[in-house]
This record gives sequence, structure tokens and C-alpha cells, in this order.
Amino acid sequence: MNHLGATQDTNKCALITASSKGLGKEIAKKFAFEGYDIILNGRDETKVYETQFELNHKIASDIMCESVIGDLRSDDTIQKLYDVSKGQISVLVNNAAIPCYGLPLDEMSDDQIWRSIETNLLAPIRLTQKIYPLLKEQGYGSIININSIVGKEPKKFRSVHSATKWGLKGFTKSLRQEAFDHNVHLINVYPTRIKTIKDFTYGLKPSKVADEVFKSHRHSLVERTIDGRPKEFRP
Repeated sequence: MNHLGATQDTNKCALITASSKGLGKEIAKKFAFEGYDIILNGRDETKVYETQFELNHKIASDIMCESVIGDLRSDDTIQKLYDVSKGQISVLVNNAAIPCYGLPLDEMSDDQIWRSIETNLLAPIRLTQKIYPLLKEQGYGSIININSIVGKEPKKFRSVHSATKWGLKGFTKSLRQEAFDHNVHLINVYPTRIKTIKDFTYGLKPSKVADEVFKSHRHSLVERTIDGRPKEFRP
């Protein structure tokens, strides 16, 4: 758990991708509770607007909340997120990802491979490429990449998923070197066993993980593992 020192935002606005359900929604709720304006993103219009209503009417009525509907593999969605972020953003949380298919490599289709790479690796790189200059220009901010434990630990039947997560780890660590001089913090978060999957018999509640993600931002922790496995199952 390394850190660079506490973050102090002048603008308090967080953009969270895939924030209409699951962990992304809990992260949005946590930042809203802490007084941040929120930019939501998701593909399901109904769920995104339900989350927006919940944030404004149940979590923090005094914050501003905007929504961008769309798939992050789309140029149009990336551009819309950039447009709405200008002049206000201080935190980008790249949370969107598709789950691991859990298949041997030779049983994966081309479509499954490309969907994994485009969503889990290319989308956060492309969105960061747009948002990073805004943070750099204002002289502060955080980019939090929600990785996975497979970004640190090789796993059977996770070759492509691991490739995207190790790639995201390398991207984050390398960009951190150039962003440091501009007071922009790059944070890798490696969660595992989050109880968004119904058949998990143990693990962490998404709200608990969201609390830890916010803590990582507040204290500028650069590499953070959030492990929901019992100690006997950890390497």
C-alpha cells in the first residue's frame, strides 16, 4: 500500500464508468456522499437514470449529477464524456469491464477476445487519453483504474482477461511516471471476491470496496489490493 500524500480537490467532480449498477454504482454513491458532483455512465438508460435519481434524492440532494448513456467502445461515448467533463472533473474512475469468460484460449471466439480487449483495456486507455489533459492543465486530479486480482496473479482459463488486466496495470504505472510532475495521481486497485456475483459464498460487499476505493483516492495510494478471500485462499 504505497502512497504519495493526501489529495485535495478544488473541483470536486468524479466521472465513474459503468456506474449504473454493481461496484460502479457503489463508487458513485460513495463519492456523492462525500460531496462530489458525479458524471454517470452506462449502456442501460433506465438503470443510469434510476441511479441518478437515487444519488440526487437519497444520497446527496445538493450535488450535481449528469449522465452519459453509451458503450465505451464508441467514439461518440468517449467524446460525450470528455465534453461533459471539461472545466469540472477531478477524478476519473475507469471501472467498466466485462467479466472473464473462464474458457480455455482455444475455445474463445474472436468476438469474445475483441470484446475483452476493447472494453477492459482500450476503453480506459482512450478515455484517459481524453481526460488526462484536463487534469494536467488544472494541476491536480486522480485517475483510478479498477483492475482485478488477475492483474497480479496468473490464473488458469483467464489468459485473455489477464492480458487486459496486466496491460492496464502497465499502462497505469507508466503514465504515473509522467503524471507525477503535474500532481495527477494514477491509482491501480486490485479487488477480488466482490459480492456482485450471486454464487459467491464469501467476499466483500460492493459498498465496502467502494469505501476502500475512495480511501485510495483520498490518500493517493498508488497500488491497492482489496482482497475478499479468506486468508487460507490467498497465495
